[in-house]
Amino acid sequence: MPKGQRGIRGGLKPHLDDPYLTRKSPKEPTVCPRCGLVYRRRRWEYNPDFEAGTQVGKQKCPACRKIEDHYVMGIVLIRGGFFVQRREEILNMMRNEEKKELLHNPLDRIMTIEEHDDWTQVETTSENLAVHLGRMLYHSYGGSIEYKFSDDQKLARVFWSRNKKEAK
Repeated sequence: MPKGQRGIRGGLKPHLDDPYLTRKSPKEPTVCPRCGLVYRRRRWEYNPDFEAGTQVGKQKCPACRKIEDHYVMGIVLIRGGFFVQRREEILNMMRNEEKKELLHNPLDRIMTIEEHDDWTQVETTSENLAVHLGRMLYHSYGGSIEYKFSDDQKLARVFWSRNKKEAK
């Protein structure tokens, strides 16, 4: 990798802000009424054992607000003969990966899965999850992968494809 370049974006670019992450933090603890995430210790976390008391605030988490507004930050486009043959397996693997990511960053979620005859589009609430899903597909099944990032907004597009005869 050339000097001065890091990560998949391919260079040191100014940080693009997520408009749904505000500088003003909600009161602690706050619970998202839609998904049940808890805001504590200055972050949103998945905590199924949290017992809400009477002094708990209620506010939608950034992921639920993005889903409600359909504010897509990551797109994974999956196509090819191999995918058509293994559609259910691949989509289940992606959903399971989203569940695992819930523990690390609960704001990274799959928003929609739009299925067509020979391709599928997965929309996510973050760039990171889209890139992660693309890497997972590539490392699991091979094929070809391409990443594209927007210069003026926080959006990642991941294109993965594999034909039937390609080797892993």
